[in-house]
Amino acid sequence: MEDLENMGYPPRYELVLKRLKHLIEERFKEGDRLPSEIELAKLFGVSRATLREAMRILEEEGYVVRKHGIGTFVASRPILQTGMEELQSITKLMEKQGYQPHTKDVIITRTYPNAKEAHMLKIDQNEEIIKIERVRLADNIPVVYCVDRLPARFFGDKFEFKGESLFDYLSAELGIYIAYAVSDIIPMLAEKNGVYKKLELEKNDVVLLLDQIHFDQSDTPILYSSNFFSPKKFRFYIVRKRV
Repeated sequence: MEDLENMGYPPRYELVLKRLKHLIEERFKEGDRLPSEIELAKLFGVSRATLREAMRILEEEGYVVRKHGIGTFVASRPILQTGMEELQSITKLMEKQGYQPHTKDVIITRTYPNAKEAHMLKIDQNEEIIKIERVRLADNIPVVYCVDRLPARFFGDKFEFKGESLFDYLSAELGIYIAYAVSDIIPMLAEKNGVYKKLELEKNDVVLLLDQIHFDQSDTPILYSSNFFSPKKFRFYIVRKRV
């Protein structure tokens, strides 16, 4: 048999990974035990080595939990999940995963940046910014608290953002395309800055702060955002490949 990978096809473990995800979604619920490696390898017609690689990635992505000597079980899963290597609007992510995006507790102010905000946006502290605070909901469940800052010079005297996706607004109204972002990932207690109230969490819960600056195609800083995610509701993962 010809080597499918050398013919340009995806590695076998990637194909098995997709089939495993489909199997879990169709036939199993949280807490269910999966068939043994031998049974799954036979079901998919692959070697146990190929299956193990797919299962390893499945565990990294949070689909399953392996308990040594007992078996592999379907993990409880957050409402939303995405790869850290992907940059897309939260609105689009919600829609892609079958949720209706909503926004509440919106506060928009025209103000001056503090030292960090000015540094991140590469502007002077005497240059005005637009600051947007809001809670994003998937259906009616709060999943992320967002604080966004943009240089006010982009908008003139009026800022009329009323939609769900800030990325879409910048693109449609101003012709600004967000090309990439540089992010710091910071775990912190939800009680800080009252985040727990906005996301309906307990004070001692941990949230994940993505502190990131977004750039356009000319490497100009456009948007500085601080997004607070609850790991209980929103999960990030990274698929790492050996090189």
